[in-house]
Amino acid sequence: MNKPTFSIVIPVFNNLELFRRALESVLQQQGVALEIIVTDDSTTAAIADYVNGLAVSGLPADIHLRYYHHQSDSGAISNWNNGLQMATGQYIILMHHDEAMSGTDYLQRIERHFNDGADIVVSNIEVIVDGHQKKSHFTTPMKRFVLCHPSLLFLANAIGPCACIAFRSTLKEPFCEELHWLVDVEWYYRLLKGRCVCYDSQLTICSIHGHEGQITQELDIPQTFARDKAIVLGKYPHHIAIKTMLWTYQHLILNTKKNLGRI
Repeated sequence: MNKPTFSIVIPVFNNLELFRRALESVLQQQGVALEIIVTDDSTTAAIADYVNGLAVSGLPADIHLRYYHHQSDSGAISNWNNGLQMATGQYIILMHHDEAMSGTDYLQRIERHFNDGADIVVSNIEVIVDGHQKKSHFTTPMKRFVLCHPSLLFLANAIGPCACIAFRSTLKEPFCEELHWLVDVEWYYRLLKGRCVCYDSQLTICSIHGHEGQITQELDIPQTFARDKAIVLGKYPHHIAIKTMLWTYQHLILNTKKNLGRI
């Protein structure tokens, strides 16, 4: 297979049902050459057995499926970076096992934006909690404004999960493995700053929240945020906008949620 158009990195941990949904949404994509990299942090062989079964049954010639078992004690973010490091496509998407692409032409439409000169393409997000779609607080103009001023992401993650971002391989950046609550937005900030970004509200990633094993449900959010805030401020000590966004998030959003018993 020649150099793939897209590398889709799928970190996975134990949940075969959600992983199958994610993988099938990628396998149904039409008109693009794909490299799918499964980086498995699982404590069982269920994911490996399923992927091996697909390999035996055969895949289309323009799809190359690669499986790697990652050391589970290295941490989830190390697993994400491991997958990114192995990606060889022109464009890269990191999609967790609880996310899925909508439609069979999702990647074709993203490729058209890259052909028009975009460095990064951002998709819309549909969040499902307990079988119901969660209402979004961000309009299309709001998202486009935030994407032009990425320090605002430290106040409000208007993007959603990592799968909503497709980027040129030349822009590949590792996640900061010291971070947890702010790990995605700090990565977004580095990716987006100074880049040509296209937001397409008609492209949708569907994300399942509230399931067993979801990383954010296992965190003490105020404590984790405080630790992450110190790390971020150490990385950007002279960035007034980031400092302001983090202070505002901590005192106006986190504290309000805590007082209301929502965290």
